[in-house]
Amino acid sequence: MVEIPLLQVHNLTISNSAQNNEPLVEGVSFDLATNQKLGLIGKSGCGKSLTCHAITGALRAPLEASSGSVRFQGKDLLAMPFAEKQRIRGTGIFCIFQSPGSALHPSLTIETQLLETAGNVSLHGQAAHHALLQALEAVSLPKLCLKQYPNALSGGMKQRVMMAMALILKPTILIADEPTTGLDVITEHETLEALNVVQQETGSALLFVSHDLRIVRQTCTSVLVMDAGQLVDACDLNQPIAPDCHRATAEITGAMERLQL
Repeated sequence: MVEIPLLQVHNLTISNSAQNNEPLVEGVSFDLATNQKLGLIGKSGCGKSLTCHAITGALRAPLEASSGSVRFQGKDLLAMPFAEKQRIRGTGIFCIFQSPGSALHPSLTIETQLLETAGNVSLHGQAAHHALLQALEAVSLPKLCLKQYPNALSGGMKQRVMMAMALILKPTILIADEPTTGLDVITEHETLEALNVVQQETGSALLFVSHDLRIVRQTCTSVLVMDAGQLVDACDLNQPIAPDCHRATAEITGAMERLQL
């Protein structure tokens, strides 16, 4: 019996209804299987984050998924009622966005927000506090951050709060959208280590989005390359990049090699 992929994106097109339905992402198709670690790379503005937003239901007007399908465990997320989508968010698909501060409530302490997260998986009282402390330890966050508000935390710490949430929720699919953008190299390393812990402990399939092939190589076994709103290449990261690869792949690979000189 052939196993159905956890996530099946088929012919996804994202358009801007305020600009004559101009497609910003066009005809994107890929699968994400159980336990897979898949990278999605491309230059800034190529449509990577928009694709993530469509998968997680985070697109906002005038942007819309104008055609195609996004199936999670066989069910089309784009055709799903809002209430059902809400049930899938978090435990089904959890996304760590590029700007984690926007996903954290500025007026609530980190402890309050993590307790709310625990409540979503029926953890309360001592069980919830135990889960919080385990999650903080796993992502190397100090306990004192529980009493703090998001604006008191660094960008890297906010990313790890989101990863602590993922540890509590144990999602089926984890999407990390440019989680190391704007971080210094030490914090970048800590963030990737925390992400690796989350993926190992939850068993989530991972879609890791970045413009940096160097980072993707540390995290994923295969990668898709996006250019101008379309998927243009797919590479096995255990093998050398093929000499006949797409121009966009060659540009990214060449830039990485020059940075390492």
